[in-house]
Amino acid sequence: MKRILLCPPTNFDIEYEINPWMHVERKVDKAKAMAAYDDLKRIYESLGVQVFEIPQEKDLPDMVYVTDTGHAVGDIFIAANFRYPERRRESAVVAKYLEDKFGFTTAHIPDGIFFEGHGDLVVSDEVYFMGYGKRSMIEALPYLQKYISQPVIPIELVDPYYYHLDTCFAILNPEVALINPTSFTKKGLEQIHSHFKRVIEASPIDHQVLACNLVTIDNHLITALGISDTLQTELEKLGFIVHLVDTVEYRKGGGSVRCMTFEF
Repeated sequence: MKRILLCPPTNFDIEYEINPWMHVERKVDKAKAMAAYDDLKRIYESLGVQVFEIPQEKDLPDMVYVTDTGHAVGDIFIAANFRYPERRRESAVVAKYLEDKFGFTTAHIPDGIFFEGHGDLVVSDEVYFMGYGKRSMIEALPYLQKYISQPVIPIELVDPYYYHLDTCFAILNPEVALINPTSFTKKGLEQIHSHFKRVIEASPIDHQVLACNLVTIDNHLITALGISDTLQTELEKLGFIVHLVDTVEYRKGGGSVRCMTFEF
């Protein structure tokens, strides 16, 4: 059974601008954000997932995107080094929670080498893909490789709107990936195509709702309400039962389902 950590959006708002989605004048509708959170939590629980909740700190409005705070390998939490100071304390808060409640040991990457957690690590059974360039640095790779036994393949991100790998790349099964092709260099696209028999390039409509920012649990797939009918049909043809969550409030900060979900 999977374990998932969520952060209720009690203090979620747009209080600064650190990516192109964020505009301080576009405030979060707190009721809609909480309704979406409750819907996501309900879906996970209905699928037999153990859901844990970490309280949101008052001065950490982006803490709802808890997946960015680090990456769990066994009982080791590799803490994020956020590029922007506004988010840096989030990783320490989550690290303490995991240490106190579950006995995790926290591993740190040296200061000045940016690494933004599970948001820039997309994992299949045999290989990790690491996004770098917009938030995480390729220099973090050797430090990650100390704790991750599988190969880690770095892929450069070039589109400022898709600044974490999980906003533009999802592994649907060992043979199929879903991507936003404008997010990658020619080399990056070649790397992705070399690892998958089929690569689905989602439409601009799908990119606008961060369709790639999804979570799969067995044959269930959770993503954003508003994906195209074409993509939903493709996903269903692959055997997925598709669950849609209205993440419009979370997109104001540049995130969606996977950003809200820390798997450990």
